[in-house]
Amino acid sequence: MENSKNNIIGLTLGIKFNRSFRIPDISGDIIDDLLYSDKTPFGVKYFPQIQENSKREKTLFNPETSEYLRINTDDLILGIEINNNYKERFNWIREDVLSYFKDDLFRIHKIKNIYRLGIVFSHKLGKNTKLTKAVNSFTENEVSGADNINVSFSKKAATKEALYRKGVNDYKNQIYNFQELTDSVTADLDYQYYYEPVVEDLRECFTSEILKDADNFLEDNFYKWLNKYE
Repeated sequence: MENSKNNIIGLTLGIKFNRSFRIPDISGDIIDDLLYSDKTPFGVKYFPQIQENSKREKTLFNPETSEYLRINTDDLILGIEINNNYKERFNWIREDVLSYFKDDLFRIHKIKNIYRLGIVFSHKLGKNTKLTKAVNSFTENEVSGADNINVSFSKKAATKEALYRKGVNDYKNQIYNFQELTDSVTADLDYQYYYEPVVEDLRECFTSEILKDADNFLEDNFYKWLNKYE
């Protein structure tokens, strides 16, 4: 399945926590930590620019790479590019980035009550007629030659799947998104783990194990049928 991973063009890591209105008030300290801490895996060269919107959400970004890190009252989202270096970049997120988030950023700034951890694998595929044929079939050929097709669906994992905490209502969810472009198709797998009830400390969220499961699901499930598309 390594050849399939050559189609990955981006990874997006998302950590969602219960809404905290103190985050905008301390966002300056959080940004300083991300840019200047001796333990940060980022720094001012990685994210040379900062933006703030009307909702006081702050975004660090690199205009040359389109990579970004966004934090607001509800979540922290990191988006990075992949250029035929998936394994290296995935391991960097799983080991370096998440270790820094767990042991430093979230702990020092008391970002608590984690609700969801997720990672999106974004692919760029060659264009063919399968999406168009799906529209033809669904509309019984009343709509032919459709373009700008967008397809999205999700599947909650079976309750019998092994989870990391006992006696709780945790669950996994996978979201599939396909978008037709002029000469290609983007295919995204959004692999999510929900904590019910929430987990106060990110260090107790089994982040490394969940990302490993996501990578295994990508290979063993997603590519099993996605490769037939190509």
